[in-house]
Amino acid sequence: MTQYPVWKPTLLWHAKCLGICLAVCTAVYFAMVYMTEQLPVPYQKRQPSPEVTPWLGSDR
Repeated sequence: MTQYPVWKPTLLWHAKCLGICLAVCTAVYFAMVYMTEQLPVPYQKRQPSPEVTPWLGSDR
């Protein structure tokens, strides 16, 4: 006795789900970037000094 699946997702369904996941992740990323820019002064993002990170320092 063989049972067939009740529902078999199509390629279009997979593409829609992937698109929705990508859109949600992108929206969450930009929302987080916006929220971190709105933080008060002691919690804002800083650029590390060149001495600490030599790979981000100026060209010599």
